Amino acid sequence: MPIRSAPDWLDADRAAFMQAAVSMSLGARDAALRPSVTRGVGCRVLADGEVRVFVNAALAGPLADDVATNGQVAVVFSDIVSHRTLQVKATDARVQALDAEDHAAVDAYVRAFGATVVGYGYPEAIPLAILHAPPEDRIAIVCHPREGFEQTPGPQAGQRLEGAR
Repeated sequence: MPIRSAPDWLDADRAAFMQAAVSMSLGARDAALRPSVTRGVGCRVLADGEVRVFVNAALAGPLADDVATNGQVAVVFSDIVSHRTLQVKATDARVQALDAEDHAAVDAYVRAFGATVVGYGYPEAIPLAILHAPPEDRIAIVCHPREGFEQTPGPQAGQRLEGAR
């Protein structure tokens, strides 16, 4: 198996952003181009550029099936306060079980994202209902993104992410 390295556009700042208390949405499609979507409940970005986005398997069935069939996935990471938004796309996605570090990342994400939402006046029950994924129901969508795009609303939206200059 070849040794991978992170693409140059996936720098430390972007990796930290993807692992922060941001909204995460995943999209895939089936052979007939019908979309499937689900919400992420945490993310880890590993040194080799592997991105592990965690989802509730009970809510992600069609997306998990599509990923297992064609390996294609897009993930959008959006800060609900600033609206800073990044999108990554991969063609090598697969479904995996979580390890202990993954479960810890989910728990930390749910606490942090929940605190952000509650900090804006919403009841604690709302983020808990949206993000609840019992440990036994969590799966990881794992990929090495090939493309990244700036999607923050404004004139740069849609532009490919580039490495440091």
